[in-house]
Amino acid sequence: MKIDENLRINRLIDVYGELLTSKQLEIVTSYYYDNLTLTEIGANFGISRQAVNDCLNQSVKSLETYENKLHLIYKMDIVESQLMEMARQYNIDGFAQKIDNIIGDLRS
Repeated sequence: MKIDENLRINRLIDVYGELLTSKQLEIVTSYYYDNLTLTEIGANFGISRQAVNDCLNQSVKSLETYENKLHLIYKMDIVESQLMEMARQYNIDGFAQKIDNIIGDLRS
């Protein structure tokens, strides 16, 4: 599924993007966030379409390696699900809203 794959990569970029080089980060954000084509990105950077493709592949591989070693997204998902469960169990005035705010902070 292309949409699921793009969402997963977007999360990887959100969490680990700053660990890429500035050029890698610009290229992956141009592709995954700005929805530019390989040709458009290549023109913007003065590099070939193949060079853009190679950079994207290497950058995504690096992002996946970071997640495989650090598990930050996995841990955030666990915390988020536990907080959502707490919000369902303890329906106290304002508690669910506070939980939603915490989840929002985790995602940003």
